[in-house]
Amino acid sequence: MGTCGEGKKNGCVRMIKIKELKKTSSYFWMILGVVIFIALWHLISLRYSPMFVPSPGETITALIDLFSVPESITHVYSTFYRVIVAMAILTITGIALGMIAGFNPWIEQIIKPVKDILIAIPPVALSLMAIFMFGTGIVQTVAIAVALGFPLLYGATVTAVRSVNMDLLEMLEVFKVKKIILVKDAYLPAVIFAIMPNILLASGLTVRLMIMAEIIVGLDNGIGHAMSIARVHMATEDIFAWMLVMVAAVLAIEGGLLYLVKKRLLAWQTQS
Repeated sequence: MGTCGEGKKNGCVRMIKIKELKKTSSYFWMILGVVIFIALWHLISLRYSPMFVPSPGETITALIDLFSVPESITHVYSTFYRVIVAMAILTITGIALGMIAGFNPWIEQIIKPVKDILIAIPPVALSLMAIFMFGTGIVQTVAIAVALGFPLLYGATVTAVRSVNMDLLEMLEVFKVKKIILVKDAYLPAVIFAIMPNILLASGLTVRLMIMAEIIVGLDNGIGHAMSIARVHMATEDIFAWMLVMVAAVLAIEGGLLYLVKKRLLAWQTQS
């Protein structure tokens, strides 16, 4: 199984070529999508004033100018640091509380009102409420991003816990496996792999929420602060340049998480 014998060699070669062709084709369509997007962006910039929609070339020039100043690198570092802290807190609390609620339905009912409120309240309203109640600062900014992203990971974890293979659990209980081993080898791997798409989604969401919180809270550094300054000076090309930085940040974080999944977590699942 999984190897090519002499009689199946041609078939295996053909399958490998088909897989490589599909992979190349997916890259082609991705690049084509980017080209179409840039072309549409350029056409729209010709229709409107650069004050409203700068061209791709003007945006790239602004991006280069931004990163010729050390202060811009500091803004990116500050936002990235807050996003990583928020993602760490969000992942730990979301998975931990989700697993506890998954095991205990009564705890889920206790947490449900808070989760529903966080889902129902618009992000801007929650940010303003946090400012009025707790003031402004880095802690408040991170807390806002965590609170807004919490329902996503928490809900996915509860669902994942309750979808674990019951036959496997019954077999482990028959052999009187310790609860700590049961959680480590049965529940935790299943939960992590089930919610990985939600973690990737939460990473992109956290970047956007963090920058929004930086703008509303009014910090004196970070991408949100830089975008606020650009807005005050009507530097639209700088705002577009920072938007490109946001896209790059999301891709970098999601790419890092995907690497972690492929190189670390998949190996863990194989060993478990």
